[in-house]
Amino acid sequence: MNVIESYNERMKQSTIDQLQFIPGIWVNGRYLWLQNGSEKVIYDEALTLNVKREQVHSKIRFSTIFTGNHSDCQKEIKLLAMHHFSSLDQDGLTFISPSDNMILHHAAKQTFLVNAAYKGTGLKEYTTIPLWNAYTDQIWSSLQKGILKYQPMAKGPAASIFAVNITIPPKETIKMKVWAIAGTDKKELISIENALLKNPLAFPNEK
Repeated sequence: MNVIESYNERMKQSTIDQLQFIPGIWVNGRYLWLQNGSEKVIYDEALTLNVKREQVHSKIRFSTIFTGNHSDCQKEIKLLAMHHFSSLDQDGLTFISPSDNMILHHAAKQTFLVNAAYKGTGLKEYTTIPLWNAYTDQIWSSLQKGILKYQPMAKGPAASIFAVNITIPPKETIKMKVWAIAGTDKKELISIENALLKNPLAFPNEK
């Protein structure tokens, strides 16, 4: 019985990891993804990207993206976040819910909510795309301007991507919160997210 309980607990904790999180950045007409690792230095732009994951709940993957500007001039960038199922044959539905200002990934009996916050504001620019196009220029309406191609829904193996406009003053570091929540339905997901937003450990000194 203890072995079964231990297995069930491990399964609960690993559910959120079925949805992969890949952070990225757009700057001056080019972009890159942190597919392997949690740190990146962009030497010619004097920028650093660091991702820290925090354990706040077994159904939540909560991460903070730190972006440092080590130059003497202000930087205009976009922080990117891609989410997709780790199983490439996952038959599901990925869609944007504008009324709730969130992204939802659904497969089998599991639903995942994706969201973010920067200076108290949520998502404003996002897209969904077939997974085979996710790491290509097909995600952009204008790569030069950093504008994502708007597509609110994708079926089958798909990825969601959102972008957040950020201005970083010289010699400063900004941080953005990104989270994914696993649940069985939208009502449960929103309930968990509301609890997360009130958690002072996740959002210290933030309103």
